[in-house]
Amino acid sequence: MEVFYTSFGLVTAGVSLAMGSIYLFLAIKKGERTYLYFGLMGIALVFFFLTPPVGFILLDVPPYPANILVKRIFIFSYYALTPWFILGYSQYPRKGLAYAIGIIALACYAVMYLTTDSAAKPAWALLSVLAFGCTLTLGILAARWQFMNGQKKRAYPLAVVMTIYGLLFLLVILNQLTPVLNLQLFFPMHFHALLFMLIMGQRLASGLLEKYALEQSLRLSEGKWHSFMQHATFMIVEQDREGRITFVNDYGVNLLGYSNASDVLKLNWFDKFLSPADGNYMRNLVREAHHSTGTLPVVKTPIQAKDGQELVIAWSNFPITDAQGVVQTVMSIGRDITEEEKASALVEKLKNELLKEQIMLSRQPPMENHGLVGESKGLGYAIQKAEQVATTLAPVLLEGETGVGKELFASLIHNDSLRSDKPFVKVNCGALPKELIEDELFGHEKGAFTSASQSRKGRFELADGGTIFLDEIGELPLDMQPKLLRVLQSGEFERIGGQKTIRVDVRILAATNRNLSFEVQQGNFRSDLYYRLNVFPITIPPLRNRKEDLPLLIRHFMDQNCKTYHRELEQISRANLERLLAYDWPGNIRELRNVIERSVIVSQGKTLQLDWWVEENAGKLPAGDHSLGHVERDHIIAVMERCHWKINGENGAAEILAMHPNTLRSKMKKLDIKRPGLSEDIETSPDDLQRRGPL
Repeated sequence: MEVFYTSFGLVTAGVSLAMGSIYLFLAIKKGERTYLYFGLMGIALVFFFLTPPVGFILLDVPPYPANILVKRIFIFSYYALTPWFILGYSQYPRKGLAYAIGIIALACYAVMYLTTDSAAKPAWALLSVLAFGCTLTLGILAARWQFMNGQKKRAYPLAVVMTIYGLLFLLVILNQLTPVLNLQLFFPMHFHALLFMLIMGQRLASGLLEKYALEQSLRLSEGKWHSFMQHATFMIVEQDREGRITFVNDYGVNLLGYSNASDVLKLNWFDKFLSPADGNYMRNLVREAHHSTGTLPVVKTPIQAKDGQELVIAWSNFPITDAQGVVQTVMSIGRDITEEEKASALVEKLKNELLKEQIMLSRQPPMENHGLVGESKGLGYAIQKAEQVATTLAPVLLEGETGVGKELFASLIHNDSLRSDKPFVKVNCGALPKELIEDELFGHEKGAFTSASQSRKGRFELADGGTIFLDEIGELPLDMQPKLLRVLQSGEFERIGGQKTIRVDVRILAATNRNLSFEVQQGNFRSDLYYRLNVFPITIPPLRNRKEDLPLLIRHFMDQNCKTYHRELEQISRANLERLLAYDWPGNIRELRNVIERSVIVSQGKTLQLDWWVEENAGKLPAGDHSLGHVERDHIIAVMERCHWKINGENGAAEILAMHPNTLRSKMKKLDIKRPGLSEDIETSPDDLQRRGPL
């Protein structure tokens, strides 16, 4: 047996020398700790098996001679390094057992060094059993952790060697704690070393080859990506958290008018190339991107090149995250649409010229569809959706700015429905005081409050069997929303002061000029009510997006008001027509109708006159007026519209314009800036309007 033990030890030493030298070299070259631990384990085994007596220690009787003490330094080092290799290989995060094993190995060697009396089972041998048990436990936990984290390919080899380790550990326990095996101090544990070095060495080699193949693939991908970024006809800009440029491709460098990328790097993108308003907007957008990995909106901003030329770029922005998912930079890919914008402006100009000729020549009365006038695709699509849903009982949510005709769409849906001969009840939620809205909707019983001298039906009871139209649903108080949700779901409610549950069969149409999904995120509108109302949404386009309908609408309102006020107007002057077509109509159809009605009243002769227009809009920027006051006014209005007329708080207009909110309010008053739809004899702040909704 001695020859077998010696031969087995020499084979193990040879394998360990090969593995140890290879992985020590790789550890030095690549800086991998796992390779370092494995290489040191292999070298430790070499010295253990080759230090006299060569092979295993078969004569193990204290007091131990110097060569045995030196020989055991290497085997103890091997066992102390094993847990650290397991941790490095598996990436198991808990290191407590590894430290414990190291301390036990050190204590075990110290006790062995001090042992002088011969004993069948010395204390240091029992300590070594404890160290072996801790190593086995750590190996099992690490392999299990790998399996749970989807690393099955790496976990199998570790599981195999730990299974062999466990079988030999059982023999060690039998040898040390029972008289069944009388192997004295020879540990069967040492047999596992050969298989451990072979199996784990082969697994490390396979991993190294896989890593090399992956690195090659990554280099190829990086090369392709770099080539794409440098040669793509897109402007690619990468910015850090502060907006400093960290990368720009060659196309972007040339577009900005620079010769080298180094001239652009480290410049602040927002301050150098964007206007203050656009810079603040983009800065807030990037700041938001660093706190969210979601999709960022596509934006269109003008930038200023080195030579002062203004370019219009359409941007797609993407947050770039690290391995932990933390956003590090934002990459912006932009397409130069300057020429497209110029062409679009030219087309719009020609279209307006054509519209001017059409309004002058058209004498045919415009076609109406339930009071809706127009032939644009946007309006036609909205009408088509309304007609599709009319014959069903589905709730409908009508979305659109103030004055676009949401009530007309509600009437269209009701009149085309199977309930057209049943009641159609309209409720403006924004016009009702908060304390009266429940009474208005659900009614009250006699004696419910001081002035309740008799019972009263609410709007829902009045609409039983028919349709109820809830206009400005976004203004409904939060405490009323659960009651409305109950009616939507079950058709049940109780009057104020009543105990009897009333059931109604009512179809609900709702309308809003607010972004209800945004209001849900802000906590101003219940998500369950929103989803219940949003079964079939219809978005009604604003007038500025359907200017091809302006000639028909102008003719419609002219004919309508001429009959009312007994006028015989036939045309509109070209100058006034140009103003109507150039205006953005924030009040939409309602504003246009009022403008035409007032114009019909004051006009003389056969031509519609808009002389009052100059007085009412004296503060607005006429075509070609680029004075500082007008430019400042337009800029503030643009920012206010982007912020939904919010002044205070985060992402408010005051923050974007870097002004105190009170200073901004004073400047708005000086420049005669009012939110569209606000009556001139009412004084209130845009923030109040944001909370209360349009008047």
